[in-house]
Amino acid sequence: MPNLSIEDEIYMLIAYKRTNISALARRMGINRQNFQKKIYNNTLKKEDLCKIAKILGGKYVSYFSFPDGVTIGDVTPAPKAKKIPKQPAPHSPTS
Repeated sequence: MPNLSIEDEIYMLIAYKRTNISALARRMGINRQNFQKKIYNNTLKKEDLCKIAKILGGKYVSYFSFPDGVTIGDVTPAPKAKKIPKQPAPHSPTS
């Protein structure tokens, strides 16, 4: 995947979670206009990104990785998605 801007990632996240800027801003505790300015001006802090992820049920992960295996930053792996068991098909009553 090509390098995406934080702005692109936020809009992809919003689409993925089937929400919108207004709803996310409200849950962040700021108004929509200020939230959009932060996104557009690329002034979101790491704490903001972590809060967005938490609000939407995810985790924001950011770290530096080097060829010798050294990593610096938040290297905690994201939680694995839970598998949803299949529901049996409903039985239709027989006449």
